[in-house]
Amino acid sequence: MKPSRYKKLLGLAVGERSMLIAEVAGAGDRPDVRQLAELTYPAGVSLDHPAELGKALAALLREKRIGTSDAVVGLPARWMVAAAKEVPAAAADLETRASILRLEAEAEFSTELKDLVFDFVDTDRGRAVNGSPAAQTVLLMATSRKYVDAAVAMCRGAKLNLVSVCPSAVALGQATSRGMPEADDSLVLFVGASGAELTAHRDASPSALRHLRAASSQPAFVSELRRAVSTLPRSRGTAQRELVLWDGAGIDADALGSQIGVSVRQGDLPALGVNASTANRNGAGRAFAAAVALTLPGVRGEGMPIDFLHSRLAAPKARRIPRWAYLAVIAVVACVGLGIYAYTDLQNQQAELDNLNTRLTALKPQIQTAEAFVSRVSFAQGWHNGEPRYLACLRDLTSAIPDDGQTYATSLIVREAPKETTNARSAAVSPAAAAAKRTEARVISGQLYGKTSDQQHVQFVLDHMKQIGAFRNVKLGGTQDAGRGREVSFSITFDYLPGK
Repeated sequence: MKPSRYKKLLGLAVGERSMLIAEVAGAGDRPDVRQLAELTYPAGVSLDHPAELGKALAALLREKRIGTSDAVVGLPARWMVAAAKEVPAAAADLETRASILRLEAEAEFSTELKDLVFDFVDTDRGRAVNGSPAAQTVLLMATSRKYVDAAVAMCRGAKLNLVSVCPSAVALGQATSRGMPEADDSLVLFVGASGAELTAHRDASPSALRHLRAASSQPAFVSELRRAVSTLPRSRGTAQRELVLWDGAGIDADALGSQIGVSVRQGDLPALGVNASTANRNGAGRAFAAAVALTLPGVRGEGMPIDFLHSRLAAPKARRIPRWAYLAVIAVVACVGLGIYAYTDLQNQQAELDNLNTRLTALKPQIQTAEAFVSRVSFAQGWHNGEPRYLACLRDLTSAIPDDGQTYATSLIVREAPKETTNARSAAVSPAAAAAKRTEARVISGQLYGKTSDQQHVQFVLDHMKQIGAFRNVKLGGTQDAGRGREVSFSITFDYLPGK
């Protein structure tokens, strides 16, 4: 969607129990924050009842005399799934990147694809390596379609024009990091009533997103924050990271920094490049920073970093005239030319094929002997006492499970990964193929069974296992209610290849 510039916008940062509201007007280089308000949901009303929530929002807007009709809705990180993906350096244009990521999303979320909405944001610009373009990293994000539909219905009930739907934490993180031109690698933490949201940014672009527990339980919150900061990606050569804290609860930034080992400073609305003199009384406006940040791309005429309402990964609309019709003449001419070339070249290729088949038949006994030798050596090498694969697997599994007193393993099955059978008609084993077989011999497979308090903690374990390089093919086998309170049973399958 082409970015549009709005004179005034409403930022609606949706939470589980309340909604933060900011009215921002575009005025020169520094937009003006006109009003800040918070809508506490009435009893029995939430985003699951968007029509009733829209009526309550409309009543509050009338009470506050807020007449802006265009709105941006921000969703909490708790409702998001985010994963870093790499696209080839050749995929420089938006359409090619979107096609590649659409295929990856279909492969990774095939069963839930119809219930999810995807979009992505560039994490870096594919810095050159040894003079050649490097693969580009993007942050692929997804949320349930029901939340986007509920945001549309809520704005319809409040008689608002919905401009976009995006993650509140991503908008706040990007707005904050833009005011830090000297920071190549930064962290932004927003602390709300129902939880905290942490984003990592590289060159003002989001590279990771985490949902954390509420800060009311201070020791547990600090412990979870420390683990999250240690696992977030960072740029090479970055000596010191800075975390910008946004909260309205009065958390001591210096004390928090000493506890997690990162430089921490309090954020304030003027640092976002806005004029907040009338709304930011005594620094109270920082609690509404997410709602303010949602409006800034629109009033500045820029595109949203993530927009689930106008996703770039939505399936292309069907054309009235098929694309093949435009290329029919060129295709026919190309087919005729290729047919003539193929016919003239066929005899030479057939003669060469016959010669290669004769040589292959003569080499078959040597190939079979070599394959048997490689198989025996690779199998023995996997049990070498200098490579304790199973202990390394248990160590990395222990580091992936959070020490929160709620998540624990109940059963673990670890075994040798099944080996592919050798095709008797295969060609001679190349050095690359032999190396691949040796690597395959070191792989072990496993299945982890465990219990935790909710689905979010299951996703937390799954994300941490994916971030450990030795784990491969990490997949959620399934979850179910264990029948004791809110306890959830889960299973995760994986392959494990220890580093050398």
